[in-house]
Formats: sequence, structure tokens, C-alpha cells
Amino acid sequence: MLAHLSGFVIACFGWIPPLAVYLAKRNQSPFVRHHASEAANFQITLLIPYVFAWVVFIGLGIFFPGLSWIGSLLIAVVWIVSIVFGVMGANGANKGTWYRYPVSIRLLK
Repeated sequence: MLAHLSGFVIACFGWIPPLAVYLAKRNQSPFVRHHASEAANFQITLLIPYVFAWVVFIGLGIFFPGLSWIGSLLIAVVWIVSIVFGVMGANGANKGTWYRYPVSIRLLK
């Protein structure tokens, strides 16, 4: 459950805690391994929109300072998506179900 919820606390570096849980517990529990890998994969996938949003924020801030709020809005939307799906994943882990994120690049198995 910690692997799912840690992602939105540290935003762009949210993949570090689930990866640490995955590396520490992958051989001890298949259930924890599944949830840690799902959380890490989802947080790594979220790096793509985070990078895009930051590029928009910085680019608009440099060239069109009055429009830099668009980049801020994109960053906030990605963070909210991280919160919503992280809570759903933590809820699934808490109930004992094998939760899978609907949109995620499967890097860890």
C-alpha cells in the first residue's frame, strides 16, 4: 500500500519508493511484488507527462510569461491523476485484490 501512496507525495520522483519496495520484497511475497511493480511502472509512466508539462511551463515562461499558468495547470492535472490512481491502487492492495493500473508501461514484471 505504501508503494501506491508514495507516488504523489514526491511527484516527479514518485517512482523511487515503489522501486525500493520492489527491490527489497520481490523475492518474499508475490503479492507485494505485484503491487510494487505496478506502482513503480505507473510512476515511471507518469514521467512522460511530467516532463512534457515542465517543458511547456518553462517554454511558456520564457517566451510567453503570461501563459505559463498553462504549464502549471498541466503539472497539477498529472499530479491529481497520480493521486486518484494511487489511492485506487492502495485501496485494491488493502482489500487483497491484484490491482492493475489502466494506463502503464510495463517495465517491471
